[in-house]
Amino acid sequence: MELRAYWAIIKRRFWIIAPIILIIALYAAYQYYHLYKTPGMLKAYQSTTTIRVGLQADPRNSDKNYADYLSVSETLADTIVSAPIINSQAFATEVSQQVQSDMDQVTQRYGSQPDLGSWQDPGAISAAISTSRVHNLVTVTVNWSTPAGAWAIAHAIGEVSAAHLGTYLDYEIRTTPSSLSTNPAHPMVSAQVIGTASDPTLVAGPAANKPGLLLALLLVACIIALALAFFVEYLDDRIRSKEEVEQLLQLPCFGEIPSAPTSGKNASPATPAS
Repeated sequence: MELRAYWAIIKRRFWIIAPIILIIALYAAYQYYHLYKTPGMLKAYQSTTTIRVGLQADPRNSDKNYADYLSVSETLADTIVSAPIINSQAFATEVSQQVQSDMDQVTQRYGSQPDLGSWQDPGAISAAISTSRVHNLVTVTVNWSTPAGAWAIAHAIGEVSAAHLGTYLDYEIRTTPSSLSTNPAHPMVSAQVIGTASDPTLVAGPAANKPGLLLALLLVACIIALALAFFVEYLDDRIRSKEEVEQLLQLPCFGEIPSAPTSGKNASPATPAS
């Protein structure tokens, strides 16, 4: 079949192709507009801070095993990364309050009216935080919609961790059985900020690949619409032109009877009487 025949089918079945492509195009456009208007979805700003988790030496405990202290410190760091501690609602609420307390530092760094995004929403803060560790060093990464907000939240996380991280960790350490009765005190958990909040860098947002998926969806819709049009054409066994007759019968066509005129359309106008 020649390309002209394919094009003729497409024009004849355009009423099938157009609605499918139009509906998917409108859906893709709406989704992209929603992503574009949602801060932080297509692009985000990233700031990191690093804290060192450890145990404070207890002067009341004369039976110290510092190897145990180091082992427990690494376990605590692993707990911070694997358990929902820094991502918890309570921790995020403290971070939000700390951002409010640090507003003077933020304004000095980003101007009198910095765009911090939804920094008062603990749920948004919790979703923006991710953690990783090396030994007892925990790196906290913040992906936020604005550079000022990313830095402010990462800075506040370091401050809250240094001041209150021990309240979120429950552990048990005993060096000898005798310490159970003679010295029941636990060494206190400490956190020290060794890497302050970094300058925000632009990174891909969580939905950065969504526009490509929407474009692929539109392409698939075009293929499906064309396939459906050709399928309907295949099921239609009507003959519409002399070219189709010649192709079907493999015989030349020497004449063609035109379609009968529609009543009232092609009639000659009446001649007025003289």
